[in-house]
Amino acid sequence: MMRKKERMPLLLLALAAMLPMRLSAQVNPKAGFILTNDNDTVRGTIDYRMDKRNAQECLFRAEGAQQFVAYKPDDIKGYRLTDNGAFYVTRTFAVNGVEQTFFAEYLLKGGVSLYYYAADDGNNYYIFEGEEGKTGLMRERNFQDYDSEEVRDLRRNDMNSVSQVFIKSHETVERLWKTGYNRKELTNITRRYSEQYCTDAGDCVQFEYDQHKTAAFAARLYLGLGFKAGSVKPKYFKHGSNSSLSFSAFMPHLSVGCDVLLPRMSQHFMLQALLDLGYMDVSKGQYRLKGCTLETQWGVAYRFLSDRKVSPLVRGGVSFNHLLGSSHENMQDISGGNRHNMDIDFGFYLGAGADVNIGRQLLRLTVNYEYSSSLGMLDIMANENLCTSAVSVGAGVVF
Repeated sequence: MMRKKERMPLLLLALAAMLPMRLSAQVNPKAGFILTNDNDTVRGTIDYRMDKRNAQECLFRAEGAQQFVAYKPDDIKGYRLTDNGAFYVTRTFAVNGVEQTFFAEYLLKGGVSLYYYAADDGNNYYIFEGEEGKTGLMRERNFQDYDSEEVRDLRRNDMNSVSQVFIKSHETVERLWKTGYNRKELTNITRRYSEQYCTDAGDCVQFEYDQHKTAAFAARLYLGLGFKAGSVKPKYFKHGSNSSLSFSAFMPHLSVGCDVLLPRMSQHFMLQALLDLGYMDVSKGQYRLKGCTLETQWGVAYRFLSDRKVSPLVRGGVSFNHLLGSSHENMQDISGGNRHNMDIDFGFYLGAGADVNIGRQLLRLTVNYEYSSSLGMLDIMANENLCTSAVSVGAGVVF
């Protein structure tokens, strides 16, 4: 059995491993090919990662080669995967008034072609390329109220350029005005227009988009404040009987954690890790117990309506709690007053809340129920039981 002194270094290493500000995507090799500037096709393996990275460079290893080579948009004409049809081509467009060259994801090739671009500024864009070199750009918006004056003004700006691409059909512009900004609807509208008004361009070619792409990882940092209100109940150990002593507790706390997103698997599901540091000072009659509380949470969360300004979420998982630097008064015969620095309580949490889009960040509001108790299965902890049951309320920012 591992001794107490050996457990803390391992715990700290685990916490350090789970709380990076940013996680790098794992190598995700997929069969594919690149199109050179000399119009040659070179087959091999592509490290297929998140949309933003895919737009900036292509990591490619030719058949028979040992190392991956990083290609920028000026180096090649494009690249494509052979398993799900994802196709990226080098394009230069004006984004926010600035000419930019990048790998645009080809969604539809036709009389009017449609591209998708995940920009460095954190925004996603849909770009329409029509006849005579006319182009239009739509920025993907995350708003709940699509009828607000703010959204109408933004859409009017988008329509000023897009209407020049779909100049032969006012009806198409009206459909774009009313539609949500997502690739399925925009692709269908663009295809319908091309087939009706751009017959000389031939049949449209839609590049298949697989929503179940092989998972890539992304992480966002969370910083927050909150408080817990509930009860703390130690147990007598000398006579082996449960104690009726129960403290009412109000505990402020500071939280830091990360969300691990799997964007190629789901836009709603994510893994969560949280480190929570609080303070407890509870008393009842002649008894008093105080100290800093250290809690780690490991769990999952699911966000509903992730494309809206306000996204409700539910979360749950397991927790490990530790009372640091505790002190007590008149609790020599009570388990809570005999706890050591290595005592760890195991528990669970269930909660709900919402993410509110505030630009590049999210404001996260949560309410959770938390319960924990000592791991009494171990002999060294059997007489040191401390049960905590609390409701926590928190608010923070996701970066």
